[in-house]
Amino acid sequence: MPPIDAKLILAILGPAFLALGLARWLAAGRVIPQAKAWLLVGAIFSAVATWLWWQALSSHG
Repeated sequence: MPPIDAKLILAILGPAFLALGLARWLAAGRVIPQAKAWLLVGAIFSAVATWLWWQALSSHG
């Protein structure tokens, strides 16, 4: 099995955490600390994945 790249893992987990945060927010009916934590982690993972993909694609040019 080939190794899984970090940028791929973060690109999958980032939106998943954002979805979990949104689901927690909607279930509670308001923004609660748990939803903020999921959203923050999702935003960080997505931002890092975007930066890693951008770096990888720009280095091949």
